[in-house]
Amino acid sequence: MDKNERLVHVLRLSIGGISMVRGRHNALKVLAEVDGKLDDAALELKRAEEDKELAQREVDNDFPLLHEQATIALWSSLEALVRSFAAKWLENTPQAWTSEAIKKLRVRVGEYESLEPTDRCLWIVDLLDQEVGGPLRNGVTRFESLLEPFGLSGALEQDHQRTLFELSQVRHALVHRSGIADRRLVDACPWLGLKPGDNLNVSHAMWRKYQDAVSHYVLEIIQRVRVHYGLGRYEVKPSPPS
Repeated sequence: MDKNERLVHVLRLSIGGISMVRGRHNALKVLAEVDGKLDDAALELKRAEEDKELAQREVDNDFPLLHEQATIALWSSLEALVRSFAAKWLENTPQAWTSEAIKKLRVRVGEYESLEPTDRCLWIVDLLDQEVGGPLRNGVTRFESLLEPFGLSGALEQDHQRTLFELSQVRHALVHRSGIADRRLVDACPWLGLKPGDNLNVSHAMWRKYQDAVSHYVLEIIQRVRVHYGLGRYEVKPSPPS
């Protein structure tokens, strides 16, 4: 959750910084005119003009590159979180090793013993992930398949479930299709209104929706852990828009 908040903060700072760059060219030009050094400042003014034009395009298009990179980072962060969480669960919950899915894994003892103790549970989780076909799944099922053997899977609100599915599909297109919509994305998310070959522009509204769904899912996992230990679910206050 802290990393998620830092990502939100950096995105906000980046948007603000790029927006401010547009005024730098005019400020430099005025200062150069006052000092009578327009010729000396020509190269710097040329670069500032290029920066201004690029910044304006980003502003006009709702900062697509920033939102694309933030979207990729958001999904990668969620994948890393669930993986490390499952490993810590194995490390700290002895009964987790009695799961049928864990007991059925084909473990190469020599390879397992050669690992550092802190890496063994991660290695087991990666084996389990492959066994349940996690990398081939989309959306929240990507993670639920890994949590289910530990009794930590469950229901998720339909809206958040669809958003996480969309996030996984959009992330795939950004990483593997250079941000160009393909038939897979078009068929999987018809509500995006895309056609094959369209540029996939992640707007700020889309990013906020993805970030909210990821935060909701992380909190849902925390709730499930509370229920597992008999603590009950607690009421979550809505977070302010970012």
